[in-house]
Amino acid sequence: MTAPARIALANLPTPLTFAPRLSEEVGSMIWLKRDDLTGVGLGGNKARAVEFHLGACQGAGADVFVTGGGPRSNWVLTAAAAAAARGLDCELVLFGDRPPAGTSGVDLLDRLGNLRIHFTGSPVRASVDPILDRVEKRLRDEGRHPYVVGRGGAGPVGALGYVAAVQEIDDQAREAGVRFDAVWLAAGSCGTMAGLVAGFRRRTGGPLVVGTAVHRPVEECRRRIESISEASLDLLDVARRYPVRWQVTDQLDPDPLEVEAAAALMAGTEGVFLDPEYGSCALADLIRRAADVRGPVLFLVTGGTLNLFYGSSAA
Repeated sequence: MTAPARIALANLPTPLTFAPRLSEEVGSMIWLKRDDLTGVGLGGNKARAVEFHLGACQGAGADVFVTGGGPRSNWVLTAAAAAAARGLDCELVLFGDRPPAGTSGVDLLDRLGNLRIHFTGSPVRASVDPILDRVEKRLRDEGRHPYVVGRGGAGPVGALGYVAAVQEIDDQAREAGVRFDAVWLAAGSCGTMAGLVAGFRRRTGGPLVVGTAVHRPVEECRRRIESISEASLDLLDVARRYPVRWQVTDQLDPDPLEVEAAAALMAGTEGVFLDPEYGSCALADLIRRAADVRGPVLFLVTGGTLNLFYGSSAA
């Protein structure tokens, strides 16, 4: 398998901005990579992954995009919106039952005329997977050509979005005259962090990459990051892979007061809103460990607008 073409949909490059008041409060020089502003489907960082999945979909000659997740999933909303923008039919599998109106992203999905939504009837996230298989089989039996992506869009193809983002970050940092000691982000499905690790492995002297685990146990995150990052470099046929410093920290059971305080601090100092599940947990982790950070830190604002209003994305 080779790397797919990239279908440009996101507003890139996203801004790289210094956060002076936040830096003063935390005691570390913090810059923000505003991937909440990618502009596709309200899903923030997921827009980078979907660009490559759409390229793979087009390359495979598919005529329907199939994926799944939860009713508040950033990935699902972004993927469906991107498919609509390309004129592709879309089928989604969401765990649970249809939620009441006004409580999830399903209301927004209903505005897209190109899709069909299936609910599993079970609150278990993994209940999506067998239904995806059934949807794929039905579509093939109907003579369609589906392109199927698992929950969250995390995998070697999706990670290519953040492999490419590393060059964008390097260019912006060079223009700003800053050299980052660390890049900090929330690690959920781990595809974003895997892409960053892979991207920095293409050059020497990369920063420490810190992922705050918010969904999966730390060891599972580490395995996923290692596997996905290597596979994405295989897609790009990268022969020489430099060592990169990276680690995963644990926020599976965060202190809600710390998380809320981190969200309030970001909003009150920089006017940037962080969701409670990803961004706020990662910032709370950074604040707690700020004394261990030597130099400028790049904090990746991954976005996820739905979570600001509906709570957990359950991607």
